[in-house]
Amino acid sequence: MSDQSSLDSKYFIDTNVYNCPFCNRRNVLYSMASSFVFNWSNEKYCYVYIAKCSSCEKRSMHLSFQTLLKQNVHGAQVLNEALVFDDLFFYSVPTSFFTVDARVPRILRELISEAEGCLKMNYLTGASACTRKAIYELLVLQKAEGDNYNERISILQAKFPNVDAELFELLKHIKDMTSEKVHEQSWDRWDSAHLKLFLETLKSILYEIYVIPSERSNRTAAIRQLIPQVKAGPTTATE
Repeated sequence: MSDQSSLDSKYFIDTNVYNCPFCNRRNVLYSMASSFVFNWSNEKYCYVYIAKCSSCEKRSMHLSFQTLLKQNVHGAQVLNEALVFDDLFFYSVPTSFFTVDARVPRILRELISEAEGCLKMNYLTGASACTRKAIYELLVLQKAEGDNYNERISILQAKFPNVDAELFELLKHIKDMTSEKVHEQSWDRWDSAHLKLFLETLKSILYEIYVIPSERSNRTAAIRQLIPQVKAGPTTATE
């Protein structure tokens, strides 16, 4: 069977199933509880959809510049199963927190989620600022102190030798990150392609730092729980 783990990073999987950002259940049924349209500008419409989780019954809001509905053979409005909803929604509330594991510190999850939301709306300045802030917050949390940005990244890399060194090298080569302050001239170099690369790199590093060690620890704990059963020896069946 093909690997379908990429579906876990999506909001909507199809017209029936999504990953709920409230109860964090994957592949759970949802329904479009309501929808409406408003004028984004004189010439442009924006479509608002409210999705309701069938498990926790909480509702999320999603915006698109394209209608997701079509008429069926009976003339009723239904969701168009031919569309890929994740590609059409440019903004969602809440943002998809499930794309960053809950074991990652909340401040980092919030900044990454905000950066991804800004990026979807092509607000590159906001996305750049949030990405930059997330990196510096990670350095603070990990007490990676140094005289400049590259030195601090090197210290972080030394703390986690099992993480692919190429990921840290990518962070070192982020344009205009060597300054401790945000300045206007830097934003013209932060295009969407660079931002996607930086965000995915940062998310990979966070996964290696915060998630993998936890999973390894949980597996070890589960094995240790089996040891007493082995030491106790085989049990004899009673009639």
